[in-house]
Amino acid sequence: MTQSIQHAAAPAGYSAVFAEAGFNAYVGPVWRADDGRDFRFTVRDVHMNGGGALHGGMMMALADIAMGKTVHAALAPDGQRAMTVSLNCDFIGAVKLGETIVTEVAITRRTRSIVFVTATLGVEGRTIMTATGLWKILGTGGESSGG
Repeated sequence: MTQSIQHAAAPAGYSAVFAEAGFNAYVGPVWRADDGRDFRFTVRDVHMNGGGALHGGMMMALADIAMGKTVHAALAPDGQRAMTVSLNCDFIGAVKLGETIVTEVAITRRTRSIVFVTATLGVEGRTIMTATGLWKILGTGGESSGG
């Protein structure tokens, strides 16, 4: 069931969040809706824990990616970048091999230096994790962004 990002076909109306490289080769593929409404991720065998469910660290990585990319898109018109400074997650349900997670993200507040973000991860209408986070606005230039 292991599949590389380059061989996975994007769902209709979605495109890959990032290319296959390092850690991201194991995390993905993660797909973002072309209209930005949500992110999708299908669980592969490399994402599983020893108990037969999706590893909690993978859920956290998915939340960080989706939230970070949402913040990046909001800041990009001003040429700003940001990085994750806080990520809090509440695990609510388990996810099985082959299930697809849909992640919805909202920016709830933005100050001059911090962006406040929430995310809900769900599978077929049931919430499996919620997350809140803070992204520090770094300004413009070559500094990294979270996610």
